[in-house]
Amino acid sequence: MNLAHGSTWSGFVAMVKLGGGHILAGTDHLLFLLILLLPAPLLAAGGRWRGPAGTRAAAGRIGRTTLAFTAGHSVALALSALTHLDIPAWPVEAFIAASILIGALHAVRPIFPGREAAVAGIFGLGHGMAFSFTLAEMQLSTGRLALSLFGFNLGIELVQLALVALALPALVVVARTRIGPGSRIAGATVTGVAATGWLVARLGYPNPVAAAADAVGARTTPLLLVLTATTLTALIWTLAGLRTRSVRRCASSGVASG
Repeated sequence: MNLAHGSTWSGFVAMVKLGGGHILAGTDHLLFLLILLLPAPLLAAGGRWRGPAGTRAAAGRIGRTTLAFTAGHSVALALSALTHLDIPAWPVEAFIAASILIGALHAVRPIFPGREAAVAGIFGLGHGMAFSFTLAEMQLSTGRLALSLFGFNLGIELVQLALVALALPALVVVARTRIGPGSRIAGATVTGVAATGWLVARLGYPNPVAAAADAVGARTTPLLLVLTATTLTALIWTLAGLRTRSVRRCASSGVASG
């Protein structure tokens, strides 16, 4: 992307779009956050995930984890870009794959229950360094770098927060249904397999699992459609349950008064 021509505003908007597109294309970044949020609506006891937490507690945990991840990768992105740190890409990318694998294991059995926000912030540092590689490739001047950095990071945050807001109802509702445990295990298993493939590939051993994960991640539209459909189904399920309980209460009141 050439920012040498055009107004400052058009360049800023272009960087916002670039950041948003980068997070959509960077499936591993979103996968880490979503897998870390998957067990957030649950309570841990005895080394296992048990029943669902209250809606307010679940929403608070999801919010804290998202904000911690945002803070971690924003700080690392700014430091890496502004100080022009020359960091090899492969250890950072391997670190990201390892973070996803750890998140998948945590979704199956609680490894760090109640500390998801702290873990998200720490792993977010590595994700932020990976984001900085895109800016480094553009070789921006110091004067343009600060504004470009802000726009790029803003684009990442806007898309990330929009996707978390989209996933939030489904995460909370599905955790309260019979299919919740099975869905969680299935999601964690698929994510863990993909993360293992990525980790092996980023350590220098290409494999079909990583290639398949990359191919699926490149198709963001179907993934967004699945996420949207899941959220809509969860909302309809919730509304139907509220209506059923309301009808039952009215019927009970009628019988009692009669």
